[in-house]
Amino acid sequence: MKKEKQMTRVVTGMVVFLLSTVVLLSQDLLAQEDLAAKVDTLEKELQVLKQQLQKQGEDAAQREKVVAELANKTEAHEKGIKSIGQRDAFTYSDLWVPEQSDKFAKEKLSGQFGGIYTKPFLRRMGRNTYLGGYMDASYRKQERQQPFFEQLRFVPFIYSDVSDRVKVAAEIEFEHGGANRRTGVIGDSGPTGLSNQLNGEVKLEFATVDFLIKDWINYRAGIILVPLGKYNLVHDAPLQDLVDRPLVDQKIIPTTLSQAGMGFYGSFYPTEMSKLDYEIYATNGFGNNISSSNGIRDARLFRYDRDNNSSPGIVGRVAFSPFLGLEFGTSFYLNKYDKNNWFNIGALDFAFQKGPFELVGEGAYIDIERDKRIKTTQTTVPPNMFGYYIEPRFHFMPEFIRNLAPNFFKEDSTFTLAGRWDQVDTGFDRRDSRGTIGVN
Repeated sequence: MKKEKQMTRVVTGMVVFLLSTVVLLSQDLLAQEDLAAKVDTLEKELQVLKQQLQKQGEDAAQREKVVAELANKTEAHEKGIKSIGQRDAFTYSDLWVPEQSDKFAKEKLSGQFGGIYTKPFLRRMGRNTYLGGYMDASYRKQERQQPFFEQLRFVPFIYSDVSDRVKVAAEIEFEHGGANRRTGVIGDSGPTGLSNQLNGEVKLEFATVDFLIKDWINYRAGIILVPLGKYNLVHDAPLQDLVDRPLVDQKIIPTTLSQAGMGFYGSFYPTEMSKLDYEIYATNGFGNNISSSNGIRDARLFRYDRDNNSSPGIVGRVAFSPFLGLEFGTSFYLNKYDKNNWFNIGALDFAFQKGPFELVGEGAYIDIERDKRIKTTQTTVPPNMFGYYIEPRFHFMPEFIRNLAPNFFKEDSTFTLAGRWDQVDTGFDRRDSRGTIGVN
């Protein structure tokens, strides 16, 4: 009996021990599970914090990038504001010719402010050669004349950047189909028939070699586009808004005026916004075929291999632009037209552009020396001549027209309403006046 009680106590103690162990193990397992859950929660919270910190870092980097971009844009904008109206610095380049045209295009000025290196119709061919050109045709109906179609000019250009300092430019003109060549008559073969003869010319309008030295002095030689007035320098039809040339640029400054010679040209920049250009050349000059009917147009020498006297002509032009959109020019020509007599030409020109409005003009005066022989044998030579023109232009593009054909009318497309008043006096009371209105 006593042994059974002892056995019962032992069993009871073992059960209690086992139960205690189970309870303790359960509590430990529960604690471990709770700890694992807490660790898992902490890891998730840590991952969330990491993601937030990463996002904040990315946001900060993005903000820094945006701030840097804004700073760059602000700096560029400030530079742009400061550079408004400033002139580009002179540079040397193997691609100098297109750079001059691009710089001029960015200024958004009309062709009246350009020169031989700012023609908008040049296209690159090969590495350093550029081709371009234009043609013009018209239909004419005039008083006391039969109406007719006229193919006036076909003019190709050839330009080249020979090196960073040597530049070549040339213009060839085919006028009225070509040089004189008799091929018969149109209509009746009798005296009433029209001559079927080409009444035009083929010639080098200009052909120059330039050697760039500094922005203020460069050398030029060849067949030079004479800088007498401004119209002669920008006479190309696509740069003008009216078909016919001004009277003063037909008889007093006979455009196109090209002569063989050589000289210098360059630019100065008195201020950041202003510019002073000059050109000065010695040329073969004019001949002596001067008359009150055609002015000095027939005195042009089209042979570029000789002069009719030993004294070269001296021609020069100075142009000042205080800011983009305004230019004043003055030019002169000193010429001995035969062995004893001189004539001197002085010219003034201006160009102004403000928004869509443009105003250009030019005037010239010739003082002609006449000795006793000229007065008695060449009675058609007057003592002086003068002429001028003034031409307002207004550029516009109606929005409804642009909307009618948006693929045809581009951003730079424009119409131009132009008017011109010109007058010329070629001596001996021979005065012509003309008013012209046109839409381009």
